Amino acid sequence: MDFRHHSWDKAFRIPFGALPMGSTVTLKVCATNIYHLRLRTYTSDQEQWHIMIASEEPNYWETTLTLPEAAGILWYDFSFESNGRAYTYGTQSDHLGGEGQIYESSPPSYQITLYDPKRKSPKWYTQGIMYQIFPDRFNRGSDFNIDNFSPNALLHPNWNDSPHYFRGVDDKIDYWDFFGGTLTGITEKLDYLKSLNVTILYLNPIFKSPSNHRYDTGDYMTIDPVLGTLESFMTLATECKKRNIAIILDGVFSHTGDDSLYFNRFGNYPESGAFQSLESPYYPWYNFIQYPHKYSCWWGVDAMPNTNEMHPAFQDFIFKNKNSVIRYWMNAGASGWRLDVADELPDPFITGLKEAMLEQNQESILIGEVWEDASRKIAYDELRTYFSGHELDAVMNYPFREAFIDFLLGQKSAPQIQRLMMSLYEHYPKEQFMGNMNLIGSHDRRRILTVLGEADEYLKDTEREHFRLSESQYKLAKKRLKLLSLIQMTFPGVPCIYYGDEVGVQGFQDPYNRRTYPWGNEDNELLDWYRQITELHAKNSVLQRGSWQPYEAGDDLFVFERADNHDTCLCLFNRNSKAIHLYEDPRYIRCIGIDLLTNATVSLDTIVIEPLSYAIIAVKNKKELTLM
Repeated sequence: MDFRHHSWDKAFRIPFGALPMGSTVTLKVCATNIYHLRLRTYTSDQEQWHIMIASEEPNYWETTLTLPEAAGILWYDFSFESNGRAYTYGTQSDHLGGEGQIYESSPPSYQITLYDPKRKSPKWYTQGIMYQIFPDRFNRGSDFNIDNFSPNALLHPNWNDSPHYFRGVDDKIDYWDFFGGTLTGITEKLDYLKSLNVTILYLNPIFKSPSNHRYDTGDYMTIDPVLGTLESFMTLATECKKRNIAIILDGVFSHTGDDSLYFNRFGNYPESGAFQSLESPYYPWYNFIQYPHKYSCWWGVDAMPNTNEMHPAFQDFIFKNKNSVIRYWMNAGASGWRLDVADELPDPFITGLKEAMLEQNQESILIGEVWEDASRKIAYDELRTYFSGHELDAVMNYPFREAFIDFLLGQKSAPQIQRLMMSLYEHYPKEQFMGNMNLIGSHDRRRILTVLGEADEYLKDTEREHFRLSESQYKLAKKRLKLLSLIQMTFPGVPCIYYGDEVGVQGFQDPYNRRTYPWGNEDNELLDWYRQITELHAKNSVLQRGSWQPYEAGDDLFVFERADNHDTCLCLFNRNSKAIHLYEDPRYIRCIGIDLLTNATVSLDTIVIEPLSYAIIAVKNKKELTLM
């Protein structure tokens, strides 16, 4: 028997991808020798069966559905009979969509994401380039003052020291080490960021806290004195605005620090906190199990007591009140927020926070930390509604990072990566897909050169601290990073550079991935490369908003096309370190193009890609194709 449906092919599903709620979609199958063909659709609360009718095309059946008037997910699959036996048809077992397969039991269903198309993300974000800074480690500014540090802090006199954890009983940190980066230090390096064509500055937490990472907030309304003052932040915001750089702050609201104004476990604040008194105005913000010493905390870390995000007083403080945290810092110069551990924040909390942001600034942006396919993320047994149109504008695209690392290390083939990325393209509303924060490094992952150089993951901690790639490892890692960073700058989404990746910083997991920026010791060849490719992204609008179409080209060659109404750009990447690959495609026969990295004119009849190399070609005379 023959039966086929392919959710990425317009011959079977129109329109492609995520769809506005209340819109229509036409679903088709190609089948012979089948009977009682039915389509099953279901949401979280309703299941329906639909009879499919013969299409004008031979052997095709179809039905047109009016989609529910509510954001969420509509699932669908097919059932039929053939030769007296019952079968079903759904997507493959990886749940990624595309071409499916026949089953004799309940199949994995196809997904249509339904969203409210009420808002488009602002151009300053979707057309931008982001740079992430861990504030303590970027630059020790002219305002550096040793008197701003706590007596319990350990300050490295040498900027180039290795970061370190000083642990005591129960592996808890006794002393936090600092390097003395400041907000003024960032301000003093803004022209450096502009040389990288950066238009968005994402800062890890900057509010008062006892730690160097500051995810254990002590006071949401105060800049950590080690970093500077309110005036330091406002000066940074002013100087950023002069250079068309927007600031995104890290919002850590699922928990606070135990050493905080609100919890005040150690009595370091004059006002009674939740730990000290049941009468404290902050007591309802927390969930005590056995007062006061046993309470709900983030992943069992008692230094980070969880908040009760749905309590009205907490919401008033974070986003509702006129002078709430969100509004206060947006008034001071922030253009958006990145929500730490978004899956631990209730959907109504995120919705309310987003509403407050838009009241302050219609052009603001909200990004969530989500590590999986965010369109169907399940957290605490609930299907999240991040992409309803009322919550997140974008997410951190960890699937992008993991997939292309696997590709470059030979752990997944180009067709496998294509399938993973097409699944996100299908599942995410277009605004969210084009707004994905495409990272390849972060404060939560090993430095990208260390990964691409295939450093031994099983070293002891003391060995990790001092480990550096060998000359041959570094050479290979740098070639791979050039490929990966170029994919990042040409793939749909907002590319994000983790400070220091662009100049060769290495390191294993935290704290070694948080080494200082090596001022005066940069890998200038790599830095020149980043300046070249960020300029490529900044100057070519097709790489910012163009449609995306991948093409099959074998296991080692990853090929895709970006196109808009004016331009077409063909992007090719050969991961093989030894073999040359040729790319021939009838769509490009007798076409010529300009290699955007070399300015050379090239014929597209046969494109030659050297080992561990690439080509980004602006096509000059290509016939029009139907684009997704």
